[in-house]
Amino acid sequence: MISPNCISLLILKNTTPILVFVLFGIFNGYAQDKSQLNFYFEKDSVSVKQGQSFINFIVLKNNSDKEIRIENLEPQDTYPGLLLSPKTSYTLVKGDALKLPIKFLVNTDFMKMKSETITYQLSYFVEGKKENIAASFFIERNEEKQIALYSFTRENYIDPSQTESTLSLFVENRGYSQRSIKLTFQGIPDGLEIRPKEIILALEGQEKRMVEFKVTLQHQGSFFPDYNINVKATDLIDNEDVGNTYLRLVILSNNRQVMRGPGAEMGKNFIEVGYNEQSSGFNYLQVKGNSTFSLGKNTRATFNLATDYYLTENQYNLYDTWFEIEKKNTVYRIGNVYANDYDYSASGRGGLVSTKIGENKMVEVFGLDNNYNLYGTYFPENEGSKIAGAKYSFGESKGLHGKASYIFDHNPRLDTDTQVASFASALSLNSQNNLSLETGISHERGLVNDDENIGISAGLNYQTNFGRWEFQSINDIASSSYAGLNRGSLNFNQNLGYKVSRIARLFLQYQNSQVQPEYLSFQEEDVTINIPREYPYYYYSTQSVKTGTQFSLANWNFTFSPQVEKQKSTSSTFSHELLAYRFGTRVGTSFSGQSIDLSAEYSYSIPSNNNGFHSLKTNLSYRFGSFSVNGTAQYNPNSIMDLNNYTQEDKDFFNYSAYASYNFHTINNTFTGSIAAGINFSELYNNTNKTVNGNLEYKLNRSWSATAYGNYNQYNSTLNLGYSGDNYQFRLGIKKYFIKATAMGNHNLNLQLFIDKNFNGIKDADEVVMAHETVKLDDFIAITDKNGKVRFSNVPKGSYTLKINETAGLRMVTDPSILIDSNKTLKIGLVKKNKVIGKLVELRQQYDKLATSVRGVVVYAKDSEGNITSTVVDQNDTFELFLGNGRYTIYIQNNKYEYVNASQNVLLKNETNPKTLTFEYKKKNTEIKVKKF
Repeated sequence: MISPNCISLLILKNTTPILVFVLFGIFNGYAQDKSQLNFYFEKDSVSVKQGQSFINFIVLKNNSDKEIRIENLEPQDTYPGLLLSPKTSYTLVKGDALKLPIKFLVNTDFMKMKSETITYQLSYFVEGKKENIAASFFIERNEEKQIALYSFTRENYIDPSQTESTLSLFVENRGYSQRSIKLTFQGIPDGLEIRPKEIILALEGQEKRMVEFKVTLQHQGSFFPDYNINVKATDLIDNEDVGNTYLRLVILSNNRQVMRGPGAEMGKNFIEVGYNEQSSGFNYLQVKGNSTFSLGKNTRATFNLATDYYLTENQYNLYDTWFEIEKKNTVYRIGNVYANDYDYSASGRGGLVSTKIGENKMVEVFGLDNNYNLYGTYFPENEGSKIAGAKYSFGESKGLHGKASYIFDHNPRLDTDTQVASFASALSLNSQNNLSLETGISHERGLVNDDENIGISAGLNYQTNFGRWEFQSINDIASSSYAGLNRGSLNFNQNLGYKVSRIARLFLQYQNSQVQPEYLSFQEEDVTINIPREYPYYYYSTQSVKTGTQFSLANWNFTFSPQVEKQKSTSSTFSHELLAYRFGTRVGTSFSGQSIDLSAEYSYSIPSNNNGFHSLKTNLSYRFGSFSVNGTAQYNPNSIMDLNNYTQEDKDFFNYSAYASYNFHTINNTFTGSIAAGINFSELYNNTNKTVNGNLEYKLNRSWSATAYGNYNQYNSTLNLGYSGDNYQFRLGIKKYFIKATAMGNHNLNLQLFIDKNFNGIKDADEVVMAHETVKLDDFIAITDKNGKVRFSNVPKGSYTLKINETAGLRMVTDPSILIDSNKTLKIGLVKKNKVIGKLVELRQQYDKLATSVRGVVVYAKDSEGNITSTVVDQNDTFELFLGNGRYTIYIQNNKYEYVNASQNVLLKNETNPKTLTFEYKKKNTEIKVKKF
């Protein structure tokens, strides 16, 4: 039974927000009625973006019948990026009002501010009585939420004779807040063993880190297909997917190296036919395509095709081919299916249905055969797993949201049945506290030996901010026999941060991660010993304590972090332990379209039963526009994995790799492409891999393109009796683009630009259209045709900002903000504006050396109908106005200085050159007397 006290607390908790709002409304209304001085910002919320500037206005109004003297009008804190702030003292007579601009540059320090509000305060006096008040506005930072994932190299090659290969991946937090990220790896098609399958990272703001993982081929055979490794990044605080990429992995072989695109999605609305040839004589034709088309009202269909025809063998293979229908809130898909966001790897050929229920609920059901090929004669058809699953998602990202899923897998090759059910949810308790929860249960049963395993998993993540402190706790555990993606894993990560100032912070991190999976026995009897064979044993753990500091100076970011780390790795064939004392540093900067990132880590490590050794690993990344260079160098073992091929008796070793790439395009994207080259040398593994590749496309016209791809690779190894060879491969193709369809839920925006001579906003018969004018809708750019028309297709619902190049002094007079919620056709009038520029010049007395500043002084322009336009004097004591034809009075109302000519009249009519005005002013109450001897 619930106690009366608990009931009282629940009632108080539920009613307190309502009472607070009611009392606040009453108090606010009373305060406004009685306030003698109105003090507020014109905009109570401003959306900001890195690198841009913005202006907000302070509004002051005297509501009393007496004179009010204002003093100490100033920001409450030292805000970074403040460019323009009004003077500190003013006098307002009865009914007087002022509108004072403040201006900010949204630089890196501004984006890293802890506070989300900008507050100004002042003191005012009425009949000698002093009052203190403050006003604030809210900053909505458009911070990058997505995590950038990209490979160190465009393509990754591995030698099948090696027991395992190491791949590298860059993970970059492009936002300014600390993030806790989980990386999940999945190989497509099936046949790769990836360790670990999950990696948890705590990334500081603007931090980029290179992570490594191991890849082993599960099945050795005559043919080696190309693989794609899907890497997904999940924010552990709200369980949102914040990054996704595909890493291409090519298995070195002399009889098959099929070239595909970098990911599962090959493109939209096109068909391409290509001829592929390799130095081994292996050649084939390849057809790829994708088309979206309408099947009726509110119904669209998409067809994706990928097939290879092998000329010599007269055989074919059909893969990544599917047909999808989208009708209102439901999607039907048949063919190759990729079931994402489950606690299980599920892809193959089959069908999938997903439908939305209401605003924020979704149900998905699928069934598939775990075989990457849809159909074909080139590869023997192996019987794959039969997998069925369902998922239910609910909630909104800002409130309680989550998902529940179930998977059933019947694997005839392994003779096992597997079931996995999982649940995950996240909740924002308030702006400072976020909580997420994950649970899972699984059951595996062997159909031959009749053995079975039951597994469970659980996770609890929490994030909070209090004052200058921030804390993140990321925890999950899964039993050894849990059949989900984190089988046999333990992750215990605690992150504590303290903000010393707006440019510096301290952090402390503790990590304890372990992986020890357990499987059912092989479902067959060993005739020799007559007992079920077991899977290989594997255990890996990492424990570390890491502290350090991160700070910014101008455009430079620095991180220094000492760390103590203990690793242990045990398998059926080896066992190693490593205790390492590390010191890492990172320096990064961006300027003039360039970015540099340098990181280095020195370690002194002590392996089990051996003497200690020194090691160093560095990484340099440089980007300029579309050109990038990446390089790494390693001296001696950096992790426990290197100990598999390293002994103390060996000489010290040195590994290095370098990679450069360049993406280019000509005007109108007629010729586009990328070229890249790289080298990877490993003294530890005794091999060298060199590669050069290029991908080109030349547009013959709007719909047709010629494509080409080429790759040359040279590989040398002395492992397993040695291997050395080189090969080339190239592809020539022709590509047809279809007219891009508008996706369901998106809209078309049609615009026509014209010169509005009579300023009425309507296109009259005698008014000229604006041909070849550049038009920008947010980040999407187009150009008008000869009729002044431009069309933006496939525009998602939302608010957009329209910008015109505004050549020949023409300017938009309409609101540049456009709300897209349906198909729209608009005629935009451009009017000729006259430019008026002015300068404020001080008249100083002799011997007056005291400099003044008129930055922020407001200059007004009033037309004959009484309409007023204003601007602000900049740091160079100049201003500019853009006005229509007519007679204007340009004037200054400011009591700080004495103006000789505070008001001037101008007549404007289609001016070809800017009108120039000069306003002279003097200091008030300043007299310099010179005594003569």
